[in-house]
Amino acid sequence: MQEFFLEYFIESKYESPVKKANLQLLVIPESNPQTNVLELKFQCSESQELYSSRNIFGFDILNLYIGAPFQEFWFRLTARVQKEEFNPFIVSRLSPEAEYQLIHSLDFKIDQWLFLQPTPLTRLPPEFIGIFPEYSGKNQLFDYLLELNSFINQLLEYSPESTDVNTPIEKILAFRQGVCQDYAHLFTAVCRQNKIPARYVSGYLNQGVTFVGTSQLHAWVEVLVPETGWIGFDSTNNLLADHHYIKIAHGTDFNDCSPIIGILESTGMQKSIHSVTVTNQ
Repeated sequence: MQEFFLEYFIESKYESPVKKANLQLLVIPESNPQTNVLELKFQCSESQELYSSRNIFGFDILNLYIGAPFQEFWFRLTARVQKEEFNPFIVSRLSPEAEYQLIHSLDFKIDQWLFLQPTPLTRLPPEFIGIFPEYSGKNQLFDYLLELNSFINQLLEYSPESTDVNTPIEKILAFRQGVCQDYAHLFTAVCRQNKIPARYVSGYLNQGVTFVGTSQLHAWVEVLVPETGWIGFDSTNNLLADHHYIKIAHGTDFNDCSPIIGILESTGMQKSIHSVTVTNQ
């Protein structure tokens, strides 16, 4: 077992006073068979009670209502997490042909419909389809996904602040630059184009190793491999998700996994700073 201490911090400043605010934070590490959340604490600049609920995918969110005017807001989450070490290189027991037939069966498509449909952020432009490896069923799906992971890693240059959370794939491919959510959106788009279920994942990444994208919340992709289950692929680092990856949530794209959303009664500009710290204990 590996133990990690993590901290998520956000600070926002507003040009004009915010009269009221309803905020939702999706930043709590998920408890799952490989992850044990030992300790969880919250701090907030506003002395309001945080209420926990679950989103449509079943992940914990924190709800905060602020009824008094404010111009600055900060929130801090700290957690101590144990991660089980495991081998992500697990190959399906099915033959390549059997995998391919199962993925293209009607029952499979119906069961995985949600993660097969393109969204505005995961729609692959027709003019770019031909540049990516195609899944034909000649090789194991796992081998195809490893090839795709490496291909996207080499195709794009990691460039902080080159894009934002709403940047379309057309622009990402035009400039061949992006950050982790762009790599994840592109990987997801290619999978769905090839009728392979894929879901966008947000989480924390161990900063004690030489990975890219550790200073903020990280993004990767989980793909459903028949007879194996959901496997995480991080094309930003050309790696498979293992015990260094601490999941928060998954969804169809970034919009389902945004760390903070809300409604503010205010005017003017706002400036927000997000930071993440993850240390191996």
